[in-house]
Amino acid sequence: MKEKVIIIGGKGTAVVIAEQIYDACVRFGTSIEVLGFAFDDPAYSSGINGWPVLCGTKEAYAKFKDDATIKFVFALYRSDILKERIALRDSLNIPQERFLSFVHPTAYIARSVRLGYGNIILANCAVNNNVIMGDFNTMNTNSLIGHDTKIGDNNFIAAHTCIGSNLNIGNGNFTGLNSSMKNFIQVGNYNLIGMAANVVKDVTNNNTLVGNPAKSIEK
Repeated sequence: MKEKVIIIGGKGTAVVIAEQIYDACVRFGTSIEVLGFAFDDPAYSSGINGWPVLCGTKEAYAKFKDDATIKFVFALYRSDILKERIALRDSLNIPQERFLSFVHPTAYIARSVRLGYGNIILANCAVNNNVIMGDFNTMNTNSLIGHDTKIGDNNFIAAHTCIGSNLNIGNGNFTGLNSSMKNFIQVGNYNLIGMAANVVKDVTNNNTLVGNPAKSIEK
């Protein structure tokens, strides 16, 4: 039986996720069907990339909660208001087990990896041995996580991010395109790591980091 999914969001990564789920189904026979989006922008009421907009974001669970075959993806994350968007997701009161965990068939996940709920791992990613990943992390195309790294919850990893081995990464971090993190460092919570930034030493909380080597700047 096909698993069905509603994506909460309708721009950017939400559409990328929908297209990659569709690709996994068509090319690899993955049994997941995108039903449509839950999105609030009236400009998209006629549909998005061939899928319908089924309801508003706050109506999704109430409308579909009685169908246990339907799962949800929350894809409204934004780097500048990440805490607020996480709070919005939590306010929807969707049970943890009703969130889809999706790994694109072209991704490599080592057999010793431990994944929590609601993680989205897109095409051509690599997650190496003994990685522990919490809940609601989004890992975009062509990103890599090295061995023995621990990652918390609600992290957004943009495309081509390279995370080294033996890191300990907290919650709510947002990595920009082509950014990287050195082996054996600690990264706290709610940091914004800029595009192509190269993090080579420990990071506390609530920093914006840019450059090579990455340095904290005022937001």
